[in-house]
Amino acid sequence: MTRRILHVGVALLLIYVLLFVQLELIQVVQAGTLRDHSLNTREITMVFDAPRGSIRTADGETVAETVSVSGARPRLRQYPYGSLYSHLVGFITAQHGGSGLERSQNDFLAGNDLGVRIQDTRDLFVDRARTGQLELSVRHDVQLVARAALAGHRGAAVVIDPSSGAVLAMWSSPHFDPNYLSSHDLAAVGNDFAALNSDEEGALTNRADSQLSEVGAIFTAVTAAAAIEAGLTDLKVPLSNEILTEISTELIKNKGNRTCGGDLTSLLLANCRTGWATIGLDLGQSDLRNRFRNFGLTESVSTDAAIHLNGLLTPDEVDLSAAHAAAGIGVQLSPLHVAHLFATIANDGLRVRPRVVNQVTSHDGSVIRDFTPQLLGQVIAPKTASKLRAMLAANVKQGNAQGLALDDVEVAGILASGFTDNPHVWATALAPVTQPELAIAVLLEGDEFSDSQVAETVVARITRSIIEAVLRLPSSNLEGTQ
Repeated sequence: MTRRILHVGVALLLIYVLLFVQLELIQVVQAGTLRDHSLNTREITMVFDAPRGSIRTADGETVAETVSVSGARPRLRQYPYGSLYSHLVGFITAQHGGSGLERSQNDFLAGNDLGVRIQDTRDLFVDRARTGQLELSVRHDVQLVARAALAGHRGAAVVIDPSSGAVLAMWSSPHFDPNYLSSHDLAAVGNDFAALNSDEEGALTNRADSQLSEVGAIFTAVTAAAAIEAGLTDLKVPLSNEILTEISTELIKNKGNRTCGGDLTSLLLANCRTGWATIGLDLGQSDLRNRFRNFGLTESVSTDAAIHLNGLLTPDEVDLSAAHAAAGIGVQLSPLHVAHLFATIANDGLRVRPRVVNQVTSHDGSVIRDFTPQLLGQVIAPKTASKLRAMLAANVKQGNAQGLALDDVEVAGILASGFTDNPHVWATALAPVTQPELAIAVLLEGDEFSDSQVAETVVARITRSIIEAVLRLPSSNLEGTQ
């Protein structure tokens, strides 16, 4: 009997220990993950009626603010520009949580951050409703340009300042008006939220940082960088129109079954899939994977804490052969990834983390936190980046990206299109070539892009109009105003 009691006691002790460990894992180790989970709306709904900081653009436009109102709920969250910043800034609701910066920067906006709560010594003794104000890197004038250029199209555009990583514009369409979701009419909010969630067009989706699409020829910029740094600059790829890879029975063919080859610039100008695939076989999968990681293409770059975007490849993924990856076949990225990639090339190979927030300020305008540029390392040598820019500029002058050319500014870029499961077309560019002030990525989607030549003409026109308009804005220093 004593032995049985001992066994029962030991079993109960083990159960208690297991429960204690599980509780600690949930409350401590997994706290951050659970807090940021997309289904967790508690943190936002708890502060819906509380004071909340404003959000302003780099050029001083207020895009989100809380105002006092009469009624049972004393405060109302408003978005003065409606859908213009709906995906980036997001929304806050009484029942359905929030999204975008409203969610990811909630600690600052709601005053939960210690630096916001205690702004001077008196805050140690007096309970004050302190909030933080967000200043974005996004410029209102650049955001307006991006929206106007993509009017009538489904897709996204991202504009980045290469030297600082500041996102100057992030536009996604279709869009929504966050004012309807922040309303005090909870029945109407529920109906609107349900309609947006079931929308086949995905109006709630920020295509700029969460829409992964095959990039095709655009990824050959990474392959070219790897080839240059591997000493293959003078390599001449034999002429061919098809190639058999090492792990697939399906041939890689050039569009239109064209025969092509030559040096790196020739391959880029001809969009020579077989040539890039041959270089991929020479480089090997390990070398290309290292390039993926170095350029940050395996990392999440989403601005929304509710989205965990894995990027191009997970470390153990082996679905793509070196040949396929080198030619950009099956390689999927978001517009933010692509703009970030070209920003690194524009910035002499120095990678800077993309950011959409410049700083958090207090009630009196003093800076609580400054989001200075975060340098992530020299991905490629400056000479390599210079050679890439020259190749990309040649592609605008003589290759498939001639639609990006401007009369008074030298532009470098690539166009790409895909019409398999999800018809889409890409344009990515940097300008001016000698001292780039912007890197841009534009993605258009839709069944109307059934012809690659027409699709690439449309996306080139849109991208060109954004570049031209942005470079003509009053401030020569695009990050902020003068």
